[in-house]
Amino acid sequence: MSVHTIQPADIEAIMGEPISERLKKRLAEFDLRFTEITPQERDQYILETVRALVNPEIKVAGEHRIGDWERGWGENFDLFRQTGNPDAAVPLYFGKHPIVRWRRRWVRPVSESFDYRIICLLVEFAMERYMKEAAGIYEFGCGPGYHLLRARQINPTAHLVGLDWTTASQKLLNGMAESGIDKNLEGRNFDFYHPDETLEFLPNSVAYSVAALEQVGPRHEAFIQFLLKKKPELVVHFEPIDELLEKDDLHDQLSVLYSNKRNYLRGYLPRLEELEKEGKLTIHRKQRVHSGSFFIEGHSLIVWSPNR
Repeated sequence: MSVHTIQPADIEAIMGEPISERLKKRLAEFDLRFTEITPQERDQYILETVRALVNPEIKVAGEHRIGDWERGWGENFDLFRQTGNPDAAVPLYFGKHPIVRWRRRWVRPVSESFDYRIICLLVEFAMERYMKEAAGIYEFGCGPGYHLLRARQINPTAHLVGLDWTTASQKLLNGMAESGIDKNLEGRNFDFYHPDETLEFLPNSVAYSVAALEQVGPRHEAFIQFLLKKKPELVVHFEPIDELLEKDDLHDQLSVLYSNKRNYLRGYLPRLEELEKEGKLTIHRKQRVHSGSFFIEGHSLIVWSPNR
């Protein structure tokens, strides 16, 4: 079976614009080879998805799961304490399934780090495009901060703030700051359900999230109102946006069904569009990026700003 490799032209076709020489070098460093699956395998993966959809014991997202995230990011914090290595910030959930989503189909990656590398590449694209000159970069639902740390490679002077509802996240980020890995880095508590009204953005700051709002389901209004009130210069999301997937495509709709089953983010883009019509914000970009895990295409790109 032939092996394919993701090329710069593939990323440019998805994003609709050229990528930088830096990103081309990053792409060359990553092992993004994959093979196609057979029709018989596709049938088996559809069946596996259906079994998940009818599984009454599948975990659903929500406020009740804070303990799970505390334990998960606690593992990353323990690893950092043992090693002092910033690579300890990489979540342990990547590479769990041998199949991933790429351009509206399932493919089989050669490397277990394929899904991790793809999202890194896409986030770095957005950081170059929207955060290179920012004075402050605020990641909401940052977890162990693995995206935030890479922002420093793109913006050498910004104040980096990682916001998460778990104490393990803050311990990890503040530990990295104290150890000298990045002294202009700060970990701070933040709860999407109950936003911290004392938080103020630096002038010329960007707020962003990556598969974090995913966890709030339909309960995103408090966070939207917080951003409208606090007015960062720009807001960037890589989140599951069902409205950007095709309604008559089986592969896409399996993602939508799974997202709903897990109580992942829904109604977010329609709400932003309503608020845009009311003159409260401006949406600059909304697009799918055609990559995801086995069950879900969860990283559509949304860029917006509060109107002033």
